[in-house]
Amino acid sequence: MLPLPNLDDRNFEQLVREARDLIPLIYPEWTDENAHDPGITLLEMLAWHIEMQQYQLNRLTESHERKFLKLLGEAPRDRIPSTTSVSFSNAPRPMLIPYGTLLRVGDLPFETVRAVTVLPDSDGRVYVQTADGILEEHTDFESGNSPFYPFGERPEPGARMIVSVGHPLPKGSPLSLWFQLVDQEPDIRIPARYKFFTPNCTIEWTYWNERENGEGEWLPLPVERDESYCLHQSGPVLFEIPEDAGNVTKLMARLVEGNFHDPPLVRRMVWNEVFARQGETYCVSEQFDLSGAFPPDRGAAEWKPVELKLSHALFETGRISFQCRHPSGGWVDVPEDHFEIRREEGRTTVAIVKPLPYEPAASAAVRVIAVADAFAGHVYIGQGTGISHQTVPIPIQPLLPYELRLQVGWYHDESDEIVWHDWERVLDFDESDASSFHFVVDEEQGVIRFSDGICGAAPPAMPFPNIRVVGYRVGAGAEGNVKEDTIKEMDVYKHPLRVTNLFPAYGGEKEETVKEALHRTRLRILEPRCGVTCEDLERRVREIPGLRIARVKAIPGYHRGVRGYPEEKAFGHISIVVVPKSSSPLPTPGQGMLATIARHLEPYRLLTTKLHIIPPEYIKISVRAVIVVDPRYEGREWTVVQALNRWLQPYGKDTAEGWEFGHTVYKSDVYDIIHRVPGIRYIQDLWLMADGPGAVQEEGGDIRIPPHGLAISGEHDIEFITPNG
Repeated sequence: MLPLPNLDDRNFEQLVREARDLIPLIYPEWTDENAHDPGITLLEMLAWHIEMQQYQLNRLTESHERKFLKLLGEAPRDRIPSTTSVSFSNAPRPMLIPYGTLLRVGDLPFETVRAVTVLPDSDGRVYVQTADGILEEHTDFESGNSPFYPFGERPEPGARMIVSVGHPLPKGSPLSLWFQLVDQEPDIRIPARYKFFTPNCTIEWTYWNERENGEGEWLPLPVERDESYCLHQSGPVLFEIPEDAGNVTKLMARLVEGNFHDPPLVRRMVWNEVFARQGETYCVSEQFDLSGAFPPDRGAAEWKPVELKLSHALFETGRISFQCRHPSGGWVDVPEDHFEIRREEGRTTVAIVKPLPYEPAASAAVRVIAVADAFAGHVYIGQGTGISHQTVPIPIQPLLPYELRLQVGWYHDESDEIVWHDWERVLDFDESDASSFHFVVDEEQGVIRFSDGICGAAPPAMPFPNIRVVGYRVGAGAEGNVKEDTIKEMDVYKHPLRVTNLFPAYGGEKEETVKEALHRTRLRILEPRCGVTCEDLERRVREIPGLRIARVKAIPGYHRGVRGYPEEKAFGHISIVVVPKSSSPLPTPGQGMLATIARHLEPYRLLTTKLHIIPPEYIKISVRAVIVVDPRYEGREWTVVQALNRWLQPYGKDTAEGWEFGHTVYKSDVYDIIHRVPGIRYIQDLWLMADGPGAVQEEGGDIRIPPHGLAISGEHDIEFITPNG
């Protein structure tokens, strides 16, 4: 790194002295250099000005550092709230818990991230059907004391798991069935809604649709999302029973095709699970598309109410207001007599009972806003002044900046109608113009900043508070990483529901300072996320979510059609060999893993390079040896076999090492391994044999294996003889 020059290297006295030393050379007639001389006064003023300039140039302000980060495509990260998984129990009947339901650990709030229907506690049963027959699992599925294999210990297509519950499942309600696996979690967990992971197998979910006459049939189950990704990681299966279904008490998961690297072993199976995120919502809005719902020829007398189903829990307890889209693109408030609020347990709907001021034509033409009672006095946070760089205070901290939604209102076309316009949060105003409705959140100063009307619009001056909130959420950072089984309190609901978090909360981080962002960026530059070298590609493979990888090797200039490597190379080709973590003696990646890796590496692939994602080729090495041993060790041939088995393996002790890809099996190495065994005097005869594609036995007896090959131990024939034998 280049040394940073010191620009502030001269003080005021030095600058004045240097200037006075130049006077005889530049203007010899200037002889009076006393302090009363006007010229000396000017020199001292200029020296002071230069000293101030040097001082400012020698210092980088935080604003400069933010600009440098932006040039590198980075910015300080916002505060990240923690996440955990919670489970509900003790419900007297099926009860809908809406998205955003508030939970607490003391004063620390959490909110559910989706809706879930809590089922009454009951004794369920699980039946596992394989080619060997049907096995009923008698176990406490929630305690984790008796794990079971959902598709048997040797899963094959056609294997089934049938889950039976003691009560009919509710229809048209969100349900969750959560699976925890035993020591089979991927190196990096697959995030929710991740689209680039392909499972190695396909699991089909169905439900038993029982009719009134007792007969029934298996019908496809509408699965909203499988966050276990076909039991490749712990996670829930989210689904709904159709409204027109009969009596449903059984679900079935069938292995349709593919296989697992290791058969999934389920430790716990829990109903009523949902993820919860730390924080509390004070204001939330939901938008609806009602285009075509209101025929233009229908008058007020023929109006039929239109119901909107609201999902967030704040709509059950908060103050609700209504907006519709204005032809100018903004929003206008709708009077309260135009809509009715209908609240039931876990569900809130708004019925539009009168024609709206403007016919909904846009895709998001109607907005419903809910405000918590504690936040009602903070909705209007300021009044526009029309002056550059206006600021308004942040009402409640710690704010999650990316959850803040603002509106600014003004009169439309000199009329008395107030139109509210959505403003967008940005990190700075560098790319904003006079028509950009942008604002910046300055958490350090505790204010929201607006621009100057040139690089971003400024809120216009109005005779009323015209800056208001339509979305607001607060949340802590690392403080939210609470221990497991600590979330016990639940707001809103007064019934005896019990709740607990199944795991410690994770992922909570405090907001990043500029210095921390600079440090992180320096590390990123030193280790760029690219795919230029073989080491780069290997690192990219190991960072893919959902994979359990034991070893990965990138081989330049090679594909499986090349013979005589490395003398012969295929330029522009790179083969990436992947060995998955598995209890199998010969672990081989499935088609899903190969497809996932290929999809992930495509953005990093150099333009003229072709990547080949291939499994390893296992070359079975067998040793035939006649060994002279000390008479005391006669009959202990198994000690040599053990030594050879430890040496010839794809994994090392920590699964990060093992046989080097493509490394030739030398007879001299075999001699060395055998000679390390206690009791060996000398080796009388030794032969090596190889079994596997691409293996070549050289004239001297060494075995050359292909570049993507791994030597494994075969059947060894070891004969011990004594010196007198």
